[in-house]
Amino acid sequence: MKNLQVFAEQAMGRRINLLFRLTMRYLRLELKKLGIGAGDYPFLAILFFMPGLSQDELSRQMHVDKSYTARAIAKLEKMGLAERRPDPENHRIKRVFLTRKAKDMEPETLSVFENWHQTLIRDIDPDHLVIIRDGMDKMMENAMMCLYDEILPPFYRKPL
Repeated sequence: MKNLQVFAEQAMGRRINLLFRLTMRYLRLELKKLGIGAGDYPFLAILFFMPGLSQDELSRQMHVDKSYTARAIAKLEKMGLAERRPDPENHRIKRVFLTRKAKDMEPETLSVFENWHQTLIRDIDPDHLVIIRDGMDKMMENAMMCLYDEILPPFYRKPL
């Protein structure tokens, strides 16, 4: 019993899970004011920085299946926030771009993310933040190597 209690107290997954749930709660509350739903903002966030990804590329970035991505993009299209365009070199591939409406929402949307980021890092020494970020990057890399046999995509390696 003692070993289980020690494990529970030290488990990184438990902390990461709680932090994820708290983040989702904050983002749902704040992004609702902008008319953006819980499943919409991860795709918007990626497309703000990486416009023109294919649906397959979006699925890989998000670590979700292709049908989930297709439904999410269809919803964004219905909301007038995204559009699919054929790839000029391969018309079977559809590239996803944000509309003017979505681009106009970018400053407010990114402000929500920045405010949460500042909330999370408040009162943490900048030197410790580097260690935390490096440790979390290594944990993500370990998880991806275990599940997908791939390394951390460069998108996640850039400091935010």
